[in-house]
Amino acid sequence: MGSTGQVTTLDAGALHRLLVPRDDPFVQESTTGTSATTDPREAGPPATAGSVEFTAVDGPFTHYRRRVSWSAPDDGHYDVEERAEWRLGFPYWRWLYEPLFRRKALDALPAGSRPWWLFPDRLSTHQATVVATMALFNVVGGILFGMLTQVMTFVSADLGDGSAGQQTTVFAAVRIGTVLTFVALALTDTVGRRRIALLCCWVAVAATIATALAPSLVPFTVFQLVARNVSIAALIAIDTIVVEELPAGSRAMAVGLGTLAYGLGAGTAVVALPLADLGPGGWRFVYALGLLAVPLIISGARHLPESGRFHEHRTALDDGTTSRRRIRGSRFALLAGLFVLVNVFVAPASQLQNDYLRTEQGFSGLMITALVLTTGVPAALGVMAGGRLADTRSRRWTIVAGLLATATFGAVFYSLSGAAMWASALFASVLGALTIAPLGVLGAELFPTSRRGGARGALNVVAVSGSVAGLLAAGALTDALGFGPAFAVLATGPLVAAALAMAVPETSGRTLEQLND
Repeated sequence: MGSTGQVTTLDAGALHRLLVPRDDPFVQESTTGTSATTDPREAGPPATAGSVEFTAVDGPFTHYRRRVSWSAPDDGHYDVEERAEWRLGFPYWRWLYEPLFRRKALDALPAGSRPWWLFPDRLSTHQATVVATMALFNVVGGILFGMLTQVMTFVSADLGDGSAGQQTTVFAAVRIGTVLTFVALALTDTVGRRRIALLCCWVAVAATIATALAPSLVPFTVFQLVARNVSIAALIAIDTIVVEELPAGSRAMAVGLGTLAYGLGAGTAVVALPLADLGPGGWRFVYALGLLAVPLIISGARHLPESGRFHEHRTALDDGTTSRRRIRGSRFALLAGLFVLVNVFVAPASQLQNDYLRTEQGFSGLMITALVLTTGVPAALGVMAGGRLADTRSRRWTIVAGLLATATFGAVFYSLSGAAMWASALFASVLGALTIAPLGVLGAELFPTSRRGGARGALNVVAVSGSVAGLLAAGALTDALGFGPAFAVLATGPLVAAALAMAVPETSGRTLEQLND
């Protein structure tokens, strides 16, 4: 339970404003009681003494009460005491939002303004719970999915020949398992988003633990093929629930918050990376950390709801009052091309970064961890800014700006060393992160409820083909030309994608029904 209060001296006009029920991005209040002899909201001087109490009719609270009491001394001003108490109604992350809300609990926000950390729309308790639970599962996804990128250079040195070509081959082979992602997401359109998401989470945990015990590179690759692709299916299914439950003006920001939570989970592997320095098999200790996901999944399953839109659509299908709508081929082709072009560069740039640092720059596991953290953590600023800009301004222009930064700074990173290399990594990370929220939400927004899961699964298959092409090209180009020239060539992908993004439909502020009529 949070609470705060203040005692001030106000004139009659300021007291009147304080006694009007709040209706802002935080909360919508209603008056539940007054002890004043005259209505304090009417024109004219308020009563010489009194109190008014408010409760919430909308907002992310299970309990909310604000009380204003006052008395009038002889100088024409009023001595006012205002107190508020509340209980935020969503699980997880309350420790993060509690102090932020306390700072604004007694301040009615001017029309059109809101703190940077607040959603553009006022969320209900249910909607806030959906977002908080989604963020928890993104932590799980980050733990399970993020390990391969961090430890592959050590695994290859232990179980293989340590070459960049072998590593890119493993990365590409793992991505063949995207067919698992497609099948799982297609099932979400018939079986349900929630059921498939939880099943995929458990399969991913089992495959991750099995990876720690892999005796050679082939079973290692197979286990990671399963773990990574079903964990992605789980995250996309849960992300679909969020997009279907949230107001039109807050979908991109929610996806951005999920990305930040994913980064927190993936950071587990980054922080644990020095374990790989313990010896040839030290990377196995990193994979054993997959056990951390078990209690998180058990807890999250208690709060994850099924999508209301999915329920309504399935009921309408069963009643015969609606039918499954077709996917617009032009929209699918546009997004597919965009994702392929982006992944041709982003996939090898992220997967081979650690190998570049270890082999070309002589970094240890600890130094790699330092660079990843110091340049990656600030990317949270880019993710948050990208989500807010995409929701309040434009999906299209936010994507373009981020892709141009990704291509420019991401490519020069592989041609530099020292402070310049760290700076380019920082700019690529922060500015490139602008694209994450708007790109992440488009796949859910531009397809109907009856096909949303299958369409996103098919997009993932196509996008992964871009990753595979980029990884194979990067492996060949890097072995032949070196890292710098190779990534200069691959950077043409996001540059072309930036031009293609200008044709993306603007979805900001529009309901899913408006977008899919």
